[in-house]
Amino acid sequence: MVFTADHNVKAGFPPEEDKGRPLRDDDFMYLQSGTWRLEGDVLVTETDNTPYIAWFDRTFRDASEEYRQSERPKLDRKVQRQKIVKIDSEKMLFADGSSLDRVKQ
Repeated sequence: MVFTADHNVKAGFPPEEDKGRPLRDDDFMYLQSGTWRLEGDVLVTETDNTPYIAWFDRTFRDASEEYRQSERPKLDRKVQRQKIVKIDSEKMLFADGSSLDRVKQ
């Protein structure tokens, strides 16, 4: 997940090839995007899968209409609320035991 100062968030995967080389933001395949905000000590993310739908539409633009209609991902919106219990320069820890590690670029 990438959180930006303008309160946008996106989630995806790094490329499988060229492991070990420095990665740019454009190297990732993002499947979800949205916004984030803090409500006291709760991190609230609102995301949907529009990047994944756009990727599907580009990738399968030459496929049959029947295939595109049957396989195209449905819009999936999510709101996630995670209570923050600790933040330091390396990690954000949540009440459910999950965490986000900071990656410095």
